[in-house]
Amino acid sequence: MTKSKKLFVALAAVAAMSLAACSSSDSASTTESSAAADTQVVKKIAFFGFWKSNSFTQAVLAGVQEGAAAAGAEVVDLSTAGYDAAAQIKAVQDQTIKGDAQMYVMLASDSVGMATAAQEAIAKGITVVAAFTPLGAKFDTLEPQVPGLVVVGETPISNGKVLAEIAVAACEGKATCNVAYLEGFKALPLDNARTAAFVETLKGSSVAGSKIKLVAQVEGGYAADSGKKAAQDVLQAHPEVNVMVGSSQAILGATDVVDTTKVALIGNGSSTEAYANVKSGKWFGLYNSDIKGMGVKSVEIGLAQANGQKPNPVFDTQTLLDAHGTKAIIGDLMGTYSDLS
Repeated sequence: MTKSKKLFVALAAVAAMSLAACSSSDSASTTESSAAADTQVVKKIAFFGFWKSNSFTQAVLAGVQEGAAAAGAEVVDLSTAGYDAAAQIKAVQDQTIKGDAQMYVMLASDSVGMATAAQEAIAKGITVVAAFTPLGAKFDTLEPQVPGLVVVGETPISNGKVLAEIAVAACEGKATCNVAYLEGFKALPLDNARTAAFVETLKGSSVAGSKIKLVAQVEGGYAADSGKKAAQDVLQAHPEVNVMVGSSQAILGATDVVDTTKVALIGNGSSTEAYANVKSGKWFGLYNSDIKGMGVKSVEIGLAQANGQKPNPVFDTQTLLDAHGTKAIIGDLMGTYSDLS
């Protein structure tokens, strides 16, 4: 064999080995990526909101989708068409039987009834995150009442306490401050717990130079129409009201029938309308919360739980923002959902 032929053979051999090495490296990289995907614990997250068209639900879902996208997980929205607690529980149970989602994030319409469905899912190895409100019959704690549950939210009692504290601030400078509270639904245990916390906190509070009195406590519900009617009834019986507190939807209705230069309005919600009314001065305050951030945090902690990292299973969403949403506190914040849709 001539020298030139020997050189050609040697170069060919080197080239072949280089190609083989590159092929091996590419193959190894592909295999590693595939293995990582195969070992990812959560590939699909099932989301159960209050109902599909509810803008609060959509705001939380946006946060869940953001958190899931960062982790490379799919999100399927299994929220019911309308507000139906029984249908929501059934949707959770049906998904547990189907078994193709490794994690749930839920806004429970019935926080007591949903506890059983959550327990069933956890028993199947599914990571369950209760967002916004805890699951179970105890409303004074965020500690999981279902073993293995992750809770990312707040208690209705802490919510009621903050609302009362905002009302007390609104009373400052008034010799006598008459407060009206438009509670949600008297039939809901969660609402009753919130109301009790509001009343207890208000009665135990004082502000310099003001005598605070709760003069009215009526059902205002979660709609502008019901809030408007409740406000009219309160004003007819107690025209001397100085402060009125209720769901942000109810207070939207009340805005149309009260003199906002004389009555300080406080809405329990963080909708775009609520922020706009506080900024304009029509409302004294709102319950300030990061709704989208709640969704992101739910995924973050849920994934850590699913991956066996043993995170703290409790996250108080009141730590995301100062909940006392007066004009000075909210600054340039804007809502991520509407009370009108």
